[in-house]
Amino acid sequence: MNNLLKLRQLFSNKRNVIQTRSDTVQLPARSVHPHWIVGRDLCMYRGEYFANVPRSKRRSALALKLPVWSPFERTGHHCVWSGSSAMVWFWDEDNVGAGPDAPDGPDASGAPDASGAKRSAAGANGAARLRVRPETVFHARKPDGLHLQACREGFELQYWRSDVLADTFWFPDRPDERNLRWFLDRQGVDAHAAPLSAPAAAGAEIAPEPWSVSLTPGEWLEANERTLVATCFLTLLLAVVWQEARFWKIHHLKDAAAAELTRMQDELDPLLEARNELLRLRRTNRGLSESLREPSQARLMGLVDRAIPSAQARFREWRYQQRELTVVVEDPDLDPITYVRSLEAEPLFDQVRAEPARGDNRIEITLRVRV
Repeated sequence: MNNLLKLRQLFSNKRNVIQTRSDTVQLPARSVHPHWIVGRDLCMYRGEYFANVPRSKRRSALALKLPVWSPFERTGHHCVWSGSSAMVWFWDEDNVGAGPDAPDGPDASGAPDASGAKRSAAGANGAARLRVRPETVFHARKPDGLHLQACREGFELQYWRSDVLADTFWFPDRPDERNLRWFLDRQGVDAHAAPLSAPAAAGAEIAPEPWSVSLTPGEWLEANERTLVATCFLTLLLAVVWQEARFWKIHHLKDAAAAELTRMQDELDPLLEARNELLRLRRTNRGLSESLREPSQARLMGLVDRAIPSAQARFREWRYQQRELTVVVEDPDLDPITYVRSLEAEPLFDQVRAEPARGDNRIEITLRVRV
């Protein structure tokens, strides 16, 4: 945690301003956020216990109690929560702030910030948004017991109990024993049971950062509104730039792919034409080969004539289609069985059948030609 705080301080460049009854001074220490510090002499304090109030309604309950505690017409306040306990500083909003000549003075907008204090913008220069905080939260927290804290002006008497500032009172001068007894009597504490710790030196140094407090999500969002808006805008800008770069990259890759496809197409066109020509030649050769394998009809006629057993036989019809041959033969000495056996003896013929044909001494022979 200390290392993180040191790291944040390296990047701190905002000035803090403290306002007291006597003057308004810009402090030399730099902080992460600019603060308008309300001097303890301008503040009132109230500690309240909200254990009986649901956690989600405690801040609303505090807002209802604040007008009851405050004697001011317009009240600015800052609250630090510790469990169920609320440590509340409040002041006259009309007296807190600066004129146009003051450094980075807050305006009178009165918008509440994340801690419950009034958030204000820069004054005439409009250079920064200030966070209004009481002086006490810029001094170190104390252990349990009675403590005297030197302030920018005067002294603050504090009584701490269970890490909570149970009560505090500001004195323009260092309080004496009578003041101490009066203050302890308010707490119902014996003066001998609560010895006073050694006070800090007059004009004690004010820390650059206030007490750290845990914020609700809503308060955190409100306190970091500008940072979130800038972050969202930057994220959106980066997303747009990334999308634009991605679009142009895809467009470039598309053009490169189109050019590469054109180049490959130019290289493949001659090969595709050669392939198509080869396929055409293969089909032509296959057709020629099939044609050459088919026996000619002159050869078939010679084979049939040689296989017919009778020299007196005459061809009357001849039909050949798709390797099926049909022949009508006229023979005065017709013997169908002899015809069939003679034709079957020829190796080129198969499935020889013989049937009577119309006309005297005629027979129709059907057979398949082998390849």
